[in-house]
Amino acid sequence: MRSGNPHGRARIPWRSLGLYLAALVVSAYLLAPFAWLVLTSLMRESEALSVPPHWIPHDPTWANYRAFFWPDVTRQSASAQAIGSIGIYLRNSFAVASAVSVLNLVFGTMAAYALARLDFRGGRALLLFYLASRMVPAVAILIPLFLVMRFLDLLDSLLSLVLAYTTFTLPFTIWTLRSYFQTIPRDLEDAARVDRCGWLRMMRHVFLPVATPALVAAAMFAFMASWSEFLYAVIFTSTEASKTLTVAVSQFATEFYIEKTLMTAGGVLAVLPPLVLALIFQRLIVQGLVSGSVKG
Repeated sequence: MRSGNPHGRARIPWRSLGLYLAALVVSAYLLAPFAWLVLTSLMRESEALSVPPHWIPHDPTWANYRAFFWPDVTRQSASAQAIGSIGIYLRNSFAVASAVSVLNLVFGTMAAYALARLDFRGGRALLLFYLASRMVPAVAILIPLFLVMRFLDLLDSLLSLVLAYTTFTLPFTIWTLRSYFQTIPRDLEDAARVDRCGWLRMMRHVFLPVATPALVAAAMFAFMASWSEFLYAVIFTSTEASKTLTVAVSQFATEFYIEKTLMTAGGVLAVLPPLVLALIFQRLIVQGLVSGSVKG
């Protein structure tokens, strides 16, 4: 059999090369800011402020990270308080993000199951309303929410952040879970009822285990969105008892001076927890999002 190429030369896969090149450019565009963050955090302050700027640190140091865990009590800069309270800020961020994830799973699961399994009047309109509420910019309802929190005496508390973040993450959770729930055969529920399983027992032992990928994807989205939020955290909190890590990192920039290396080191520490969780649950997250996007 003769080769399709009359000259006997191997064809260059230009299409594949173009796709690989495009993927490389997009990856570099997305990863460059994080790479700059990590490299700057390994520099000394004088080197980070040098002109012209450069990427590779000449004398790498871990002093910026050590400052967070072994702070210098003699330090008199504006960021001394943020460094000394890093454990409190981490705890606050983790508590808020975890609470928001749990609330999303509890209320989102019930709402999504009703929209996926029950055929009632106004169900589609209600689903579209959830989607429309997700499109409202956070800054548009900042003042009304602030007034509500002040009226309820919830300002400067973690509960105010939990309630605010839940209002923004819950619509996405409902949409994600509803789409995935529709892909689960009703035969599983019918078989559970034949075995005399009540609704709660059926949900716990049959339905929810099958929906684990979607539940993990929804929980991770709520966690990461709450962990990285800054606007409401800086407006609703004022003391270290309720400030989150994103607010603490911003304290390295003052009106007169910016501690660039400590700010970037704090940024790396703020990115690590959700990044590690995303890597651990990567397979379940992708499966939950992809499976829920295609019905059938």
